[in-house]
Amino acid sequence: ELMSNVANGRSQANPEFAQSLRKPILRMLEEVRGAAGAEQQPRAAIGPSAVKKPTTVEQSSVLSSASLASLSNGSRVAAMSLESFSRNDSPNAKQQVTSLLDSWIRVHSEAASNEKALAQYLLLLQQFGVGKTEEQTERFFRLATQIVVDAVMKSPNGSDGKNLNYTVIDIYTRLIPMIFRSLNDGGAPEQVAIQRIGLLNKALGVTVRCMMWDYEHNKKEGGGAWDQRAWFRLLLNLTVDMNSPDELTDTMRPAILGVFGTAFHVMQPLVVPGFAFAWLELISHRSFLPNLLLMDDDKGSSVAHQLLVDMLLFLEPHLRNSALTPAIKKLYEGTLRVVVVLLHDFPDFLSGYHLSLCNVIPENCVQLRNVILSAVPKGMTIPDPFTPNLQVDSLPETSKSPVILSNVLGPLQSLRGDLDAFLKDRQRSDFVAGLLPRLFKPGTREVDAPRVNSLVLYVGMHGINRLQNSQVKSLGQTPELEILQKLMELDDHGRYISLNAIANQLRFASSHTHYFSCVMLFLFSEVKNEAVKEQVTRVLLERLILHRPHPWGLLITFIELIKNQRYQFWSHPFVRCATEIEKVFESVARSCLAPGSQRSSLAIVGEGSQ
Repeated sequence: ELMSNVANGRSQANPEFAQSLRKPILRMLEEVRGAAGAEQQPRAAIGPSAVKKPTTVEQSSVLSSASLASLSNGSRVAAMSLESFSRNDSPNAKQQVTSLLDSWIRVHSEAASNEKALAQYLLLLQQFGVGKTEEQTERFFRLATQIVVDAVMKSPNGSDGKNLNYTVIDIYTRLIPMIFRSLNDGGAPEQVAIQRIGLLNKALGVTVRCMMWDYEHNKKEGGGAWDQRAWFRLLLNLTVDMNSPDELTDTMRPAILGVFGTAFHVMQPLVVPGFAFAWLELISHRSFLPNLLLMDDDKGSSVAHQLLVDMLLFLEPHLRNSALTPAIKKLYEGTLRVVVVLLHDFPDFLSGYHLSLCNVIPENCVQLRNVILSAVPKGMTIPDPFTPNLQVDSLPETSKSPVILSNVLGPLQSLRGDLDAFLKDRQRSDFVAGLLPRLFKPGTREVDAPRVNSLVLYVGMHGINRLQNSQVKSLGQTPELEILQKLMELDDHGRYISLNAIANQLRFASSHTHYFSCVMLFLFSEVKNEAVKEQVTRVLLERLILHRPHPWGLLITFIELIKNQRYQFWSHPFVRCATEIEKVFESVARSCLAPGSQRSSLAIVGEGSQ
């Protein structure tokens, strides 16, 4: 109710100040009202007076226009490639493949356990060239895929005509694992494994290209909404069958998962938007994602990371807009649920890739970012942030650095040399003075958020190393803090991005969380610009007023800010600018502080309000 007054223009505060808070409060209200717990829907359309003109995907996306164009053309290029190859088919090729499929349906129905019948059928496939030549293998899988999908789409099942009979697809998808397991041209076991993985790669690649051709053909013919159900069933069956526990395939499991990961990446939602819902279910399926993340090395997690980034890149430009379509809302809700499952079952994955995941999440998606930043590596126990008189700097975890799996240096290549020289011994004294323009996107004055995120983390890692291995004990005397203070000279939006980059490091107990908590508090206390103090408060507060989870480091930082008299938090004008705002702060303070601390802190508020 308090924030609703500001959002609806009924605040008693100064009109200019209330208007400046209106948009973020509208966003916060939508995120708070729109869901229960972490499974929260994105904000819906807001009032007409607050709605900006929707931007295009190209204007909103973190990807360049050239990258978006390349991805959107991917399905058309694949369709053209398939059409080009199909021109070499013999006149009776489709009839031959149809005959082979009919034979397989009879074998599967009448003699599925008859080894002799299966061997005879495999001989027929070899005579056609399956597994012998790449051209014939590709031709068989392409024509077979098109035949079974057409059969399913033309034979609705049920009185309403909307249900499909998937029997033909189910039988066909049992053929591919059988061919995979039986392929053996001799040689060492490693060579046989390579042959089998090559066959699977061919079958999946052809399936994906056929799906893209069907998608493009539907657009060209103006057939309305594309029906993805048959393709989803086909790919789901293959995902389950090829990743089920099996003595023969267990040794090839990493390679099999890699083939599926590559195929899913190729048909990502930016390439085939009409397949987005089915795609999300495929990549999060229990036969795929858990197996991927349980692999011994980091290869599985890197594939899972790429697929999750693919999903977020598709959602990102839509989420930046105030008005979301029902479909995008549902897709975002599904993605959020997948991330919540990862938070529960694979927190190390989220904590390791937090930087690159936050790079593709818009600033307004506070809840999704909170979920990712709340991930605590398994086996780590962190103290209750509400413990009275908690001494964070005495915790043993604050001397240990977290595992970072994201590519921190990628966005910094253009300024890496000058940055390292300055951090080493403050060479290039003009580096800081000319830093801000180097953080803009090419040809604009818009801040490049991924570059700022990487810069903040990279500088912080250097700062931690300096404080741990040198005689410098004061945070304010380091070149790292000089850079971070320089970021406060950006415009309001650039400063907001920079403070969010710092807040993204307030996670579980670690040297990073301790360092960046000190940085955030230092900026609040030492920077003279009152707007900086207000933005620090906004960045912390908008992450706290949402439903749980809340990152541990975020809580301990905000508690220290409002409790420690050194920061004089309650004396600042923006805290007491209006009754509604003041009561919001009081409410958050009550939830963040122990009873004794509440009384002392809220007493200060009462004195300042009189």
